Amino acid sequence: MIATLRRGRTLRLPASSLLLQRGQPRRLANVADYVYLSAAHSHRVELQPPPRVVELVRDGQYRHAAPWQLDELTRQGWRIRPLPETLDAADRVLVIRNMGLGDVLMLTPALQALHQQWQVQVEVATYARYVPLLWGLPGIAAVHALGTDYQAERFDAAIDLNWAVESGEEAHRRPRQDIFARLLNVRLRQRQPIYQVADSERRWARQRLAQWHPPMVGIQVHASCRQRSYPAARIATLTKLLQAEGYTVAFLGECWKGATPPQVVDLTGCLSLRQAAALIEQMAAMICPDSGLLHLAVAVGTATVGLFGPIPPQLRTAGYPHCQAVTASGACPQQPCFDSGAAGCRKPYCMQAIEPQSVIEAVHTVLASDS
Repeated sequence: MIATLRRGRTLRLPASSLLLQRGQPRRLANVADYVYLSAAHSHRVELQPPPRVVELVRDGQYRHAAPWQLDELTRQGWRIRPLPETLDAADRVLVIRNMGLGDVLMLTPALQALHQQWQVQVEVATYARYVPLLWGLPGIAAVHALGTDYQAERFDAAIDLNWAVESGEEAHRRPRQDIFARLLNVRLRQRQPIYQVADSERRWARQRLAQWHPPMVGIQVHASCRQRSYPAARIATLTKLLQAEGYTVAFLGECWKGATPPQVVDLTGCLSLRQAAALIEQMAAMICPDSGLLHLAVAVGTATVGLFGPIPPQLRTAGYPHCQAVTASGACPQQPCFDSGAAGCRKPYCMQAIEPQSVIEAVHTVLASDS
């Protein structure tokens, strides 16, 4: 897939990237509901009205289909109508990604490389709650919340990365930052996520933490899914071990459903993402499951310990400085299951098998290397 830039250069994109024509869409409302991409079959999907309908072609014949009909019709030989392969004057580029917090942060190195290497104005569309994460980042001209109106003619091209990562087998073999770089056809200078804490946020965080005894270690109390979460009983034991070594422990995340251990600073459910980033920057270390705050902690330069079970840590933390991964390899015969629950476990066993003492040792290691 090729986009010709205004200054005569050519941006070549893999077929698994989705390139939308200039002037579409006029509204980014639930893009994932009506933009479908199969990297495995190199489908390039054109955004077509009405929503939730896709145009297919077979032997010169055309028909429309709903998304849930695509698998069956593909087996019958129908293919999604491809996009034209050339776009002129593509120097205002919109990148669309509507997945989780960690994905938005892991995308930032590729976004910066896209701006630097192709000299294009990069704008991003993502979920509204993640828009503040990208404020003020070098190389990103603007950030749009999915579902809000904007002037489509401002963009010469849009690259939709939804499903391009998840539908390809390389998601189980390559770090996600590398996949984003391939889809945008850029060379990464780093895999570490990019984030900027404002001076005013830094002053606020220092004042907030001044009321507690340093050094402080943060623990993200749960991941975005049960399979990646560290069990509450293990967190309670880990908290006691940290406190015995003189650390003040803070809980972060959306909520903590159990009884808060004594002397723990419970910050769950009361911070914005930017406030959390500012506080994490001031902490001695951060302990996280395979979830968004892990990437945020690495982005702000805090010593980080990541707890991994269903997904191999090298797919998420390769190239991360001051980050130590802890995993209980061999704890489950289905490991890695990539959150599929193939083992039918309810614990999950791979996270239950991570001993709190192993986490403490990882904290010692990462703090020693960070110093």
